Formats: sequence, structure tokens, C-alpha cells
Amino acid sequence: MEEDNGKSDIFPTYKKKESSLSILERMHEICKYLNKGLFGKDEAVGLALLSAIAGESIFFLGLPGTAKSMISRRITCAFRDIDQEKDYFEYLMNEFSTPDEICGPVSLAKLNQDEYVRKTEGYLPSAKVAFLDEIWKSGPAILNTLLTIINEKKFHNGKKVEKVPLISLAAASNELPERNRGLEALWDRFILRVIVNPVNNDDDFFVI
Repeated sequence: MEEDNGKSDIFPTYKKKESSLSILERMHEICKYLNKGLFGKDEAVGLALLSAIAGESIFFLGLPGTAKSMISRRITCAFRDIDQEKDYFEYLMNEFSTPDEICGPVSLAKLNQDEYVRKTEGYLPSAKVAFLDEIWKSGPAILNTLLTIINEKKFHNGKKVEKVPLISLAAASNELPERNRGLEALWDRFILRVIVNPVNNDDDFFVI
């Protein structure tokens, strides 16, 4: 598989001829270039792009190393108004993850004024595209915040309710959520759920 951090300009040729393409042709070209360097990920890339266009969230189920995070990064390349450095947020969740790591640290300056406000720039509430890996390992405090962000595109920051610019959230795990842990509501927020498989020995990738 081609080495790629997902942040490079992977389709300069497309940009030159974009204006002459129909919508359907444009979508085919975008999918083609988003798949550049990937093998056997056409369906996952296409559905990730579809979820972003629809403003919905997508869940990837698959083993580590199956390009789940790379697919999410690549989606940022399909939108003109997304800065791949400032508008993309990615985080690997674990059972000890705190809201500070996802939503931003509490502002000490505001805290001195008796205001509990988070500095959200560079974190999930300010992102347009986000990827949360191993999402089911996170705690209830984070999951409850995610429900509001995904469903209402809002973030309660102190006394203010801020509008979240999130276009699409991609989440991933190598396991399904456990039953009776209160994860059903968040699971329902992922309209699209895709299995991302590793490269198969039967695929032409191994044919010399």
C-alpha cells in the first residue's frame, strides 16, 4: 500500500478539469482520486464521501492497519473550504480519555472570572471532519457530549451553546459496542456502518 498521511494534494489533475464535468462525472473523478494508492477500499471511500456530503456520521469496523484513519483524512481533500491542518481532528480513544482531550482544555483565564469555558480551537467542536478511533473504549462523559455534537451539531461550552461546523464524523473500532453499557444511543447516530477488510490473499494485489 502506498505510504500516505492523507494530507497531501492527491488530485491536482482533477482540479484543472473540474468545471467541464457533470455532477456524476465529478463524483466518479473524486472517488477515483480519493482511492489513489489504496487497494480494495472503493466501497468504504465511496460511503465515507457520501456520509460527508449528507452531513451524517459513519462507523468503520475492522482490524488495525486496514486504512480506516487514512480514509477519513482523505475525505478532507474532497472539499474546497476544508483546511486539512485546521479543520480536521483525529484522536485515538481509550478508557482513560477525558473531555479535555476531545473538546479542549478549560480556559484558565476564564476560570479566574468564575466561568467554566473550554478552548475548543483545534479540537472536535471546531472541526469540520473528525475521526475517532476505538470509540467504544471512551467513557460516559465523552460519549454524552458526542451525542449532542453528532445529532444537533451543538456544543455546550459553559453557559453558551456553540454551533459545531462538523460536516462528518467517522468513528472506528475493531469491535462492536458492548450491550448494557448505555452505548445504544450513540450507535444509532452512525447511519452508515461499514466493514473494512484487510487485503485478501485472493486479490490481484499479490499477483506478480
